[in-house]
Amino acid sequence: MAKRLRDLKEKPPKKKTKASKASDDVERGFLVTGPTCQEALRGLKDLRLHLEVEAEERKDTQSDHRNSEGVSVCHSLDVELAELHSQRRFLTVGMVCKQVAFLRAQHVDDIPSRLLSRFLVPGRDRFVSRFADRVLPVDMSSQPRSERFSRLAQDVLASHAGRPWRLLYEPFRGGWNTISKEDAFEVCRNILGADRQSAQL
Repeated sequence: MAKRLRDLKEKPPKKKTKASKASDDVERGFLVTGPTCQEALRGLKDLRLHLEVEAEERKDTQSDHRNSEGVSVCHSLDVELAELHSQRRFLTVGMVCKQVAFLRAQHVDDIPSRLLSRFLVPGRDRFVSRFADRVLPVDMSSQPRSERFSRLAQDVLASHAGRPWRLLYEPFRGGWNTISKEDAFEVCRNILGADRQSAQL
């Protein structure tokens, strides 16, 4: 017993490490709005199923492409198994504010606005849901810090300077709002111009 206690004293305590996350990590995906929070979540589920099933590239086209390259059947099976065990393509995050739910895009090749342009136009793959009111693509986002938000706003809004605009600000409920409505309005006004602000949009 004494030897065990001595060994415990000699071993230095292990330092607890937090899961590291890149400082430049941003969220990409889709905002789904609904008349109620419950219907927004149902609409988000419809969107996720549509993206994962109906809006996928046709398997027969992929198979023809593989065969044209002379890929063996065994290799094709290995690729499909790897895809099954890989990270899910879309992840349900849940409610981000009142009546708005968020679906995260997990793959770097998935650009939300490009995906929307595929299935929000008339055609066989068009997305339809009786729960979702609107689907908004989120191609870029920033951490809730003033300097990062200002940099993102400059990148996104600079090409729209001189056009009518209106700020829609939804505070985060149940926590701290690092970026206030006044801060967001000031950034937008400096880029888009105070004289072009409109309440009619």
